[in-house]
Amino acid sequence: TQDLGDGYLSKTHFQVRNRNIPPDLKEKNSDNIEQTLFTHVEESSDDSQVAGICATEEVIRYEYHVLYSSSYQVPVLYFRAYFLDGRPLTLDEIWKSVHACYKARLLEGPWDTITQQEHPLLGQPFFVLHPCRTNEFMSSVLTSSRKQNRHINYIVLWLSTVGPVVGLNLPLSYANIAPKQNTNADSV
Repeated sequence: TQDLGDGYLSKTHFQVRNRNIPPDLKEKNSDNIEQTLFTHVEESSDDSQVAGICATEEVIRYEYHVLYSSSYQVPVLYFRAYFLDGRPLTLDEIWKSVHACYKARLLEGPWDTITQQEHPLLGQPFFVLHPCRTNEFMSSVLTSSRKQNRHINYIVLWLSTVGPVVGLNLPLSYANIAPKQNTNADSV
């Protein structure tokens, strides 16, 4: 039986991807072509609000869920991406959308890093950033933060590290979510 106390954090955003870039625009903007290819659209309550995009562009809906892995005892990022007509992106298309600065490291073991499995609460297929190395990379970040006596919000720190790999970029305002550090030594 499913525990009704289980839940997850969720974020949805739309990304507009140009299908065809005119040759003259490619020449003028060759160093900044990625910004031309992808435009992020803020979360919308309804797919129809972004469906009016012109025929040279595709709209991809990204849905991100953060769950807790009791096996690894860390958060896990589940996500799916699909076109407005309902066609899901394939694993190959997901890999093509991973930014180049992450791709080389991740491609060393792509089946260990991004996999597809059933969402544990929804029972639907989602892609997953595998949590096996989360403790490894987060421990060094946490150690550094503690040495500098900085209070951190673990979820925001973790999500700002793993999210950009699959197109989830947190606004800088999320950095302000961490509570102010308590200066009273008597309270814990």
